[in-house]
Amino acid sequence: MERENYVSLWIGSIQTVDTLNKYVELPYDEEEGDFLPSPFLRDFEIDIDDLDEDFIEKVAHDHNKEFLYQLIGGCSYEEMILSRFEANQGKQLPKNINAAILLYNFDYEGKRNEIVNKGYTFTFVGSVSYV
Repeated sequence: MERENYVSLWIGSIQTVDTLNKYVELPYDEEEGDFLPSPFLRDFEIDIDDLDEDFIEKVAHDHNKEFLYQLIGGCSYEEMILSRFEANQGKQLPKNINAAILLYNFDYEGKRNEIVNKGYTFTFVGSVSYV
């Protein structure tokens, strides 16, 4: 749900940056003149009205990363959120992790913690304050 000053994090594995973009970006319905939920939003049962698409950040690397700081280093509010996520998840990542999705001003409280698909896998890590 929408929550000021919070960020929710998913980590996973995906083949390419283009695949990640298609997975996360909101498609536009020209007939209705509105944005539609992305596959990511549908997978994790997130209501499109509960977030602002301008506060979605995503990153995909060519190679798997061993540590969380390698995965999300350079993302917004890194200096605030990295240690908080490491406290939840640990510094070392599970095997085969090369991508992250961050939703800012959002505190995910959904029912689905993991999605495994042919082209990608994502796991919800948690939500932390970024202030």
